[in-house]
Amino acid sequence: MTTGVSKKALFLLVYLTSFLYSFQYALPLYIESSFISQFLSSEKVVGLIFSFAAIFTVTYTFLLPRILKRFGNYWATLGAMGVEIVTLVVLAFCSDPATSPILALIAFIVFLVTSSVIFLNLDYFVENFTDNEKTGSMRGIFMTVLNIAVATAPFVAGLMLTDHDFWKIWAAAAVIMSLGFFVIAKYFRNYEDPHYLVHPFRATFRIVRESHDLHSIILMHFLLSFFFVWMVIYTPIYLNTDMGIPMNEILSTIIPIALLPFVLFEVFFGRLADTKYGEKEMLTIGFVIMGVSTATIAWMTSSNVYLWAALLFMTRFGASAVEAMTESYFYKKVGPEDAHLITFMRTMRATSYIIAPIIGSLLLMFIDFRFLFLILGILMIAATPYSLTIKDTK
Repeated sequence: MTTGVSKKALFLLVYLTSFLYSFQYALPLYIESSFISQFLSSEKVVGLIFSFAAIFTVTYTFLLPRILKRFGNYWATLGAMGVEIVTLVVLAFCSDPATSPILALIAFIVFLVTSSVIFLNLDYFVENFTDNEKTGSMRGIFMTVLNIAVATAPFVAGLMLTDHDFWKIWAAAAVIMSLGFFVIAKYFRNYEDPHYLVHPFRATFRIVRESHDLHSIILMHFLLSFFFVWMVIYTPIYLNTDMGIPMNEILSTIIPIALLPFVLFEVFFGRLADTKYGEKEMLTIGFVIMGVSTATIAWMTSSNVYLWAALLFMTRFGASAVEAMTESYFYKKVGPEDAHLITFMRTMRATSYIIAPIIGSLLLMFIDFRFLFLILGILMIAATPYSLTIKDTK
């Protein structure tokens, strides 16, 4: 893998960098839609900005295997991190709508793109260090590390935020990302990349299409990503605007409680997938829980913070099972050299950022805001025929 630093130490350093990355990513995560709506004529078109950014993300993602083959993951990661740090500084200076809305919009789009790219870079590092027989456990730990940051960062953001002074969030994210940049720059200089396979998109698509298990698990990953996109974009706006819950209570109470399942259960689910059940059953149960609890949001009329935290906790309990199982199952099917397949799967995240906000924006022209969650719940339940037909790993 590399010289001078042990594999175990590098693994721990990847986890550390992943935590730092995830923390800076999650600090602004639940204020992004509110932040960007300052620069737009209507909150109903906020989602289109995310879709526009995702188009660039998908394009870059498909080029990533070629970039890795030419420059290596070390330089590709440092380049993406460097661009993100600069972008976060720009966003900190452009947080006031009266300053430069065009520059803020451009910087925000670049931030969304580089955030997705860095996740892919770290993902390749982890896959290169993971033994196949421990995939479920190691992926569970990796996702838990990410999710500890995702769960705690909004709470910290809530403490920092007073009256839409978003610049504090972006500035703090820049400092944290700089720490991640330092770790990669110092310890991964001699990292040895695997031999990346570069396939044309058509050949990769054919491989995925011809494997029932591969295209089913990738579809389920897309639906999970679709769920995350709608929740991240529309839940804070709905809670703040329609339910009248202050943004600092959303960030400091509701979101941290709601995200606890990702911290508490994913390692446990991953170990179960490795040692006892496989993935099929937990995938199916997870989608059912996600669907029912998400649909319930449409009929939630109370503004009680803790009731909302409990309901959103249930949506994420189901999502944590689905996330752990899709990660475990997919990475048992591929190896670190299969950059084309990993890239294809990871583009589902960016693709969902294209499709989900467009659908959401169109639906809001015809339905009440709350019914977005009913439709989302139905979509999650619709995934169960796919989860039931994959060939289990146990």
